[in-house]
Amino acid sequence: MKRYFIFFLAALATLSIQSCKDETSEWLDRIPVFRVNAPAGTTEDNEINIDGKSQTVDFTVYASNSWSAEVSGCDAYSFNTSVGGSGKTVISLLTPENESEAVREATVSFYLGEVLKDQFTVIQQIQEPYIDLSETEVTLTGYENEFTIDVLSNQESWNYIIETEGASEWIVETAKSGSSVSFSVPENTSGKDRSASLLFTVDGKPELFAVLTINQLKPATPPTDLILDVIFNEDGTAYDASPMKMTVDASRRDSDVVIKKLTDFGGRYAAAFTNTTVARSSLKSGYYMVPYAVGDSFANKIADGVSYELVFCTYYDPLTYTDGLKQTKPFASTEAGGIGVCLKANSGVIQLETHVGGGWKSPASDVVPVPNRYYHVIGVWDKAAGVSTIYVDGEYKASVNAAGDFKFMNTNVDKRWFGIGADPGSDDTGQISFYGEVVIARLYDAPMSAAEVAALYRQLNK
Repeated sequence: MKRYFIFFLAALATLSIQSCKDETSEWLDRIPVFRVNAPAGTTEDNEINIDGKSQTVDFTVYASNSWSAEVSGCDAYSFNTSVGGSGKTVISLLTPENESEAVREATVSFYLGEVLKDQFTVIQQIQEPYIDLSETEVTLTGYENEFTIDVLSNQESWNYIIETEGASEWIVETAKSGSSVSFSVPENTSGKDRSASLLFTVDGKPELFAVLTINQLKPATPPTDLILDVIFNEDGTAYDASPMKMTVDASRRDSDVVIKKLTDFGGRYAAAFTNTTVARSSLKSGYYMVPYAVGDSFANKIADGVSYELVFCTYYDPLTYTDGLKQTKPFASTEAGGIGVCLKANSGVIQLETHVGGGWKSPASDVVPVPNRYYHVIGVWDKAAGVSTIYVDGEYKASVNAAGDFKFMNTNVDKRWFGIGADPGSDDTGQISFYGEVVIARLYDAPMSAAEVAALYRQLNK
């Protein structure tokens, strides 16, 4: 009898525990999640104050169920969407320019189902006359430039004057509309940096104005502090024309590596990597090597900041070619560390990879190579500034924070090299093979400035 009684109590406890679990689960299911994040500057009283210009006011909604939003008190306002479901949603309140000659006020309400959960007051000031510029300062390289400035104003007409004496000789208007003006600037042959101020005004309202500053640098001298400058010979050998005189090992060149005479680039020879299967691995041949050792003079020059230069073309479209979504590397030393340029996996864009500060720092351009078109790429790692930057065809593309010490490629066999046509692997074979041409593969002892990048690109295209 005692045994049955104990069994009965245990069963009762189990049912009780299960009942608690069911109730807890049901209770949890009934707890709705709903939160609205208003724009920065919203007061503790949920007031949002904006100026009279046309703009959007963004709200971020986090919810576990369907919700809705409405705006009242101002017929001029509307939402880009007024309903949402579970998850995160950003919705925008559209507020046109306030030309009503009175402050506008509206109430924004958020509902979870039928229940009012949050409310905000949007107060928009009267739009006064104004003139603004899309940019107030433009800095140009020392060479020919063209640029456009958007003029933002609620007035019918505006004009500008070049205030700096003599600047009208080098700042030339090329086009003008009701909302923009375009200029051309010739090469700076003055021997120094130059600057000018342009004053934009509204006709009949001298109290309204905006100032544009135009700076043009003097042309820079292309850098000459080379630590590697690979020159390909007609017979397939190669050498380093820099003062470092690094070894360029062609012993792993095979029949898939063809030397091509170019009409451009001063009649240089290019190395053409013709194996149509991209991103191969465990390669014993099909590329060039530039050996180095950590701690030698060459490596030390890289470790304190370096610039990388590459001229190349692909024989394939990285986004459509067979296996084209894989990463490929025309000139690199990046096995678990190092520096090099790749065509990024899945997007095909040109990207600089630098391993510093314990991880990869990889500014990516927006350029996907077009087959058989040559590209000039400069990658800069500035150790002192803690920045890694990429340029394509003389234009700045991207920068990322890259503070810390440089890490060289990792290896299982204590052999390190820069590969041309493939990236070195940890076992001293090639990997991530390239399909296309390499014309220039260079390294420089110091970080380049943007002006020096422009000078190199100009020199290349003379």
